[in-house]
Formats: sequence, C-alpha cells, structure tokens
Amino acid sequence: MAIDGSDGPASDYSINFNGSVVSEDHRSGASVYGFTREREMFDANDDEFSEISPLENVTFGGRAFHKFTYRDKLALDFFAIHEERNGGSDQDKPLHERRIAEALTHEMKVGAITYERFFRDYDLLTVYGSGQFLDRDSYYGANNSYSSQGFYDANDPLKSYGFTEDRSYNVGTQYKALFSDNASLVAGIENTGGFLKDNKLGYTDYDNMLISGDSVISVTHVPNTLVADQRSITTGVFAQYDIRLGRTKVSAGLRYDNYCVTDFANNNKETKGQILSPRLSLMFDATKNMQLRASYSQGYRAPQIFDEDLHIETSGSRQVSHEIAEDLSQETSHSVMASLDYHKMIGNVYVGFLAEGFYTKLIDAFVNEIGEANDAGEVIYTRTNAEGGATVQGINMELKVKPMKNFQLSSGFTLQSSLYEEAQDFDEKHFFRSPNTYGFFALDWDFHKGFCLSGSGNYTGEMLVPYFGTQNPSGELRSSDAFLDLGAKLSYKYKLNGASVEFSAGMKNILNSYQSDFDTGIDRDPAYIYGPLNPRTIFFGIKFGNIL
Repeated sequence: MAIDGSDGPASDYSINFNGSVVSEDHRSGASVYGFTREREMFDANDDEFSEISPLENVTFGGRAFHKFTYRDKLALDFFAIHEERNGGSDQDKPLHERRIAEALTHEMKVGAITYERFFRDYDLLTVYGSGQFLDRDSYYGANNSYSSQGFYDANDPLKSYGFTEDRSYNVGTQYKALFSDNASLVAGIENTGGFLKDNKLGYTDYDNMLISGDSVISVTHVPNTLVADQRSITTGVFAQYDIRLGRTKVSAGLRYDNYCVTDFANNNKETKGQILSPRLSLMFDATKNMQLRASYSQGYRAPQIFDEDLHIETSGSRQVSHEIAEDLSQETSHSVMASLDYHKMIGNVYVGFLAEGFYTKLIDAFVNEIGEANDAGEVIYTRTNAEGGATVQGINMELKVKPMKNFQLSSGFTLQSSLYEEAQDFDEKHFFRSPNTYGFFALDWDFHKGFCLSGSGNYTGEMLVPYFGTQNPSGELRSSDAFLDLGAKLSYKYKLNGASVEFSAGMKNILNSYQSDFDTGIDRDPAYIYGPLNPRTIFFGIKFGNIL
C-alpha cells in the first residue's frame, strides 16, 4: 500500500494468514492466525516531523476446542502482539538524540479459557476466564541536544524514558435457562481486576555532577520515579429475563457492581462504589415487515486512571501529561433509544430502512481541565467532573437496497449534538472532536463471474478542535473542514487446483480529502490532527487458500 504525500509516497505493507483443522469426528479442532505490518513515516508538510508515525506490528494467535461429549465443550484462546510506533523526527538517531521523539513499544499477551455444558434440554452453563499482560516501553522527549562540554543540556533527554506494566483479568460464570419457547433467564457473576503501574525511568543526572578542573569527580544517578500505581477490582452480579407476549418481546435486566480503586501512589487512597444498572427494552412487531423498538439503560465509569491518560503529547515548547483530580467522582449515564425498522421485498428489490433516535444524559461527565504551562513548558490536563453534566442526543438513519442478486448498497447518516450543561475550556459547551453530522455508504457489485467492484464513502462534518502550536502557543479553538473519504476496490477471484486465488487493487480517499493545516516545526502541536487517518492511498493485494 502506498500513501500519497507532499514529499512522495510512503509504503505500508501487511501480510496475514489463517488456517484451521478439525478432527474427523468433529470433536476437536484448532485454528491459528498471524499478521505482520510495516508502515513508513509519513510527513504531510515537509517539515521533517511525522504526521503518521512509522509502525511495526507482529501478531500471532490461535484457538483450540475439544468436545468431551455432545453436551459439553472446552475452548482455549490466545494471541500475542508486538508493536512499535516511532513518531517524531530524525529517524536515523537514537531516541534521546532526536529533536522530537514519541515512541512506544507494546508487548501484549492474552489468554482465555471457556467451558460450556448443556443441562436439561437447552439450558447452558458457561464458565470463563481470561487474562491480559501488557508491557509498554515509552519515550516522549523534545529539544534534545548536547552541551558544549559534551554532556546533555539542562533539558536532559534521558529523563523521558518510561515503562508501564498493565495486568488485567476477567473470570465469571453464567447460566441460561429456557422455560419455554417464549421465555428465558440469564444470570451470572463475574469479577474483573486491573493492575496498572507506570514508572519514569531513572537517568544519569549530568546537570548536578561534581567537576573539579577538567575532571569529573562524581555523577549522580536519579532512581526510577513512580507515576502511577493503581489496582481496580470490580465484582458484578447480573440477570436478564426475556419473554415474548404475542407480538411484543420484553427484555428486562439488572446488574449490581461493587468496585474498589486503590491508588498506591497516593497514600493507598481508595475509591469505592456500588452501582445498580437497570436495562429495559421492548420490541413490537407492528406488521410483518416493520418492528418498533424502545430501550432504556444505565451505565457508569469508575474514577480511575485510564491507559490513554499515560500517553504524552510532546513538542519543543510544550509537553502534556494527564492526571486525575483528587475529588473525581464516577460518571453515570442514562440512555434512551427508540427506533423503527422496516424491511420488505418490493418486486425483486429488497429494501431495508432504519430510523432511530437516541438520548444520553451524562451525570458528573468526565472532562479535562487544561492547566497553564510552567517555565519548563509542562502542561497538566486534569480529569475532573463537569458541572451540570452533559447531554448527547440525535437521530440516525440507515438504508439498505438490493435491487439485484449481485448488487447491494448500504448507507447511513447521523445528526447529533453533544453538549455540556456548563461551558468548559475556551468557554465552549460543545464536545471537542465531535461532529454534528456524519455518514457512510458501502456497495458491492459482482458484475461478472469472479469480478467484484466495491465502493465506500465516509462523511465527517465540521468539528471543534483545540490548537496549541506555533501560531498560538496559549491555545485557541478552531473549526475543522468537512471531509468526504471515498474508496474503491476491484477484485478478481478464480479457482486453482481446488483452492482459490484473489487479486485486488484499489484506492482509498480518492478525492484526497485530508487535513491541510498541520502544524509545522519543532514547536508544533502534535495533537492538532483531525479528519481521515490517511490521505490518498493506493493498495494492492493477493489472497490465496480456501476462500469462500
């Protein structure tokens, strides 16, 4: 794949495979898959700083199952990911010698086990457990250079290395009981835990070394600095009852969660909460071709550190980090949805139409308060609760048309608003980076034996984007352009000795609808990025095997 940029194309290669085998009696089986990707640095405006960072990814995973009898089964899942992202400048230099470096290396390993057994006629017991192990090496630094003495200057780049450990697990069990063809009950219990520890790695403190004449007497080594050490444990009990009464289906559920978040880096501070989350949904078959739906649900987010809070935005003049307020309360949501779903064959044409309205009230909504930069250019974004909460509401419409056997079209469009009750940063109530309009379409046309033409489009309306950069370091709020990202793909598939081979080629973002005002230079705002992820991109592909 080639990404079209002002300084020439950047390459993006990926290879994936998968395979499976099943025993002759179909009681045992296994599947494996793998993926590797390598993407070059993309510089959109020739300032020698990346808008799209170089990336290397290797993923490998698999699944195995065994049926002990026809009524029970054991399944094992696993996958591992190694990924490196290396944004900034001066890719040919070590991280701490670059003008800007924003580099991350992730090592993730995930495993899961699930046991299922049928009781009575169709009752199903499920017992499951999973664990995730994530290690992340990070470097966020800027303005790195040597002093005239050959040592690093006061803005010591060795201070910018970090290491994060994130361990999490989920265990639980649930039982589904069928009382009749029209009624069922699902109930269960689960426990989820997370253990997050983040360190700023130690470094040699050249700024405070002891020098006598031309000789270095002693150099101090600063030990690791603890940034975050958090444990979060949540135990939940849930039940849901489904029943059909004539043309109406009712689903009612209730979940009780007890959570405890312990901040070991802040005097073992504990934040606890007990939450009842109800859920109710109704579906009514108004006619043979039309269903009406309505639902209410409640959710929450606990006041804890999130993985994305540990990512840092870095420029030569400004470094952003995140923290949570001492009095941060949980965020609670109340959501209501109503929809109409119509589908019918009109002659030989299938038509499906969906219209739905949604409304969500956020109480104690999470927001980031932007602090003032200190003398070293460091800025703290503090996660706190918005006064008065926030409201997200809108209308979504989707249309599906299949006028012939070998052609189908899907499309959708959403009108919505996301507003805080009280003005936040920049004296603004609107959510940032949240457009009021967006939509999509996708089509597939098998116009000849073995040939398929696919098209897609994604529309993103205007949105508010904060800017802190060379033109206004103190910050301002800007309105982005609207974008229409069109893509097309042509593929050809044919049989080859019992297998299949598929060739494909196409173009993403045909109109090159892409951000045109990226900030430039070492003092740029690296977070001032919006719109489609990639500019115009040409791709080629080949796939072979037992392709359905």
